[in-house]
Amino acid sequence: MSATRPEPSSPPTDRVGLPTRYEIRERDDRTVLVCLEAPAVAVHVRRGLSFSEQESRRLPERSILLDGVGTFAPLVDDGSHLYNLDHHVGCSRAFTLATCEQALVLVVKGLELDRGEWTLYANEPDLDTIFAIWVLLNYRRLRQLEPAARDRIAPLLRLEGAIDANGFALAEWCGLPSAELARQRERLDQLHRLELEVKRSGQWLDGDLVAYTRDMLVEIDHLVYDENDFSDFEGVQEEYDHVEIGQGKVAVTCRDDGGIYDVERRLKKTWGDRLGIIALEREPRQWTLRRSASLSGIELQDAYDRLNLLDPAVDGRPVSKRWGGSDEIGGSPRPDGTGLTPSEISKILKLTYKRVPLSRRLRHVMSALMWAAVLCFAAGLAVVALRFFGGASAQAHGQTLELAIAAGVFAVGAAGLTRHLSRGWYWLYGWTSPAGREWILLAPLVAAAAALGALPIPAVAPTADRVDLAWAATAVLLAALAVELCFRGLVHGLLVLDARVQLPGGTWRLGMPVWIAALGSTALVAAVQGTWLPMPTWLVGLAMEPAPPWAVLMPIALAGGLLAGMMRERSLSLWPCVVAMALGGLLRLLGASWPLFG
Repeated sequence: MSATRPEPSSPPTDRVGLPTRYEIRERDDRTVLVCLEAPAVAVHVRRGLSFSEQESRRLPERSILLDGVGTFAPLVDDGSHLYNLDHHVGCSRAFTLATCEQALVLVVKGLELDRGEWTLYANEPDLDTIFAIWVLLNYRRLRQLEPAARDRIAPLLRLEGAIDANGFALAEWCGLPSAELARQRERLDQLHRLELEVKRSGQWLDGDLVAYTRDMLVEIDHLVYDENDFSDFEGVQEEYDHVEIGQGKVAVTCRDDGGIYDVERRLKKTWGDRLGIIALEREPRQWTLRRSASLSGIELQDAYDRLNLLDPAVDGRPVSKRWGGSDEIGGSPRPDGTGLTPSEISKILKLTYKRVPLSRRLRHVMSALMWAAVLCFAAGLAVVALRFFGGASAQAHGQTLELAIAAGVFAVGAAGLTRHLSRGWYWLYGWTSPAGREWILLAPLVAAAAALGALPIPAVAPTADRVDLAWAATAVLLAALAVELCFRGLVHGLLVLDARVQLPGGTWRLGMPVWIAALGSTALVAAVQGTWLPMPTWLVGLAMEPAPPWAVLMPIALAGGLLAGMMRERSLSLWPCVVAMALGGLLRLLGASWPLFG
């Protein structure tokens, strides 16, 4: 904290026209402060923020704790990129530099703030902390300051450091000549006056500390720089965000009226060789993608595929309405543009190029199958409850009614889980109308697989009445809805972000979500048809010793699941799968019930 200061009395300096370089942004659900010339350094200011050394080790890599945030001794750990700039705990305060001077030492010694993502943590923006933030955000300029500018900032830092560390009694021994000391005190008092005004107004305790920090950084700019210092400053009109995309590269999303190549030139002044991809918005909803790092191994086609998968405006109507272009430059769907926000585009680019560990893929697979198992358990409970409390009516319709009830519970549960887990991105789970026409080629094959055994079908006795047939038809429809809602909807949707999938008009492939969903539905069909419902007569006759009937059923069910998964991806919708499965099931039911109509 700052030492007690005398009341300032000097007037503020004249203002000069300097560019606005400090912005407040929302990042990872918190408000941070960034400098346009150091966008990879984010300042997090929150009252009461503090970390022990053990807690600080769990912070993101490249963290700098300022002036009391770290409740432990000053620390410079280059191995884990953790720095605690402090002069309160675990040190001799009289012989320790204040935070702002510690920051200056790090910058001058070459702290690599232009590599990776850095976070500065502050809990109270007194002048020592403000100066430290300013030094770290202006690290590029500090290393190449003209002598005149250096002579304006260095005495300020020396004087503020001496006062904050040892009070005004030793300020006169900070190494400045008397005239220079008086002049720097006057300049420092200008900043102190602003701090006092905020404290007297009561905003220090409940005001916006991030906005106050930004305003104070601007004030320091006006004390240090003049217009000539920014003759080479060229930023974009608005930088929405940036994300790391691997190999030390970043993807920058921004808005500007200039052309993509002019914007690329300006962004390279800030990002240098780290600039990998530019996403430029020139008009609302209209975006240009540019690969700036040509030999980095970054493929724009990967971004097009992921954006087409997640963009609600890419509905396959027509198929050409999609993200696309060359490996160097492309853009959003024409003519209406994208349905994604700048923040969503940024997150999708990060997701596209972030390597997904095998452990995470396996965890997602297990999670998807776990939810399917939960639905099976709930459906089983419904059948048990029906048997105990259903009475004579339930016994009269037997397995037909049980299957209808179980499938109904299964379908409702799958729909509810999809609504809960999708977070509004329903189209990822196939909840949209069909697109394109290629899926029509697969529909007869899916229906045939369902008719041959890929869908659980209730047994209907030759003496069954019309009510039994109605319940059987209802059970077939609900079974088709339940199986597809769960496996081509919920399970497929939970896995779709971990793999490359098909799209209307794209390459035909069998991706991981299709296989996992098909294996899950096959296991369910085999279990239900093999242990609960009677096997189809033709399967029993076809199966030869020692192979049991389910050994014939499972390949059929797997083929039906794979075909349904492909149809779901080619149409972007699960509803064609529901219809095809239902039609196939009804055909099989009709064949089993045909003697009743003889």
